[in-house]
Amino acid sequence: MKAAYIVRISVPAREFRAALAGVPGAALVRELPRDQVVVVLERAAARALACLPGVVAVREDRPEHLLERPGDA
Repeated sequence: MKAAYIVRISVPAREFRAALAGVPGAALVRELPRDQVVVVLERAAARALACLPGVVAVREDRPEHLLERPGDA
């Protein structure tokens, strides 16, 4: 099953993208501010993502469900 991860990097995105090419099925989807990128890959490959040069932190991007209050429409 694929998942999206927010990855904080300490190298330029171009350099990170080149390293990411070595992880089968991984795709850099978007660059974010503050040296972060969004990567989609199989959950089983998350450890390989974390071991890439220039990776500072990895966290799964999980959607948050907002709770509706009574009376909200």
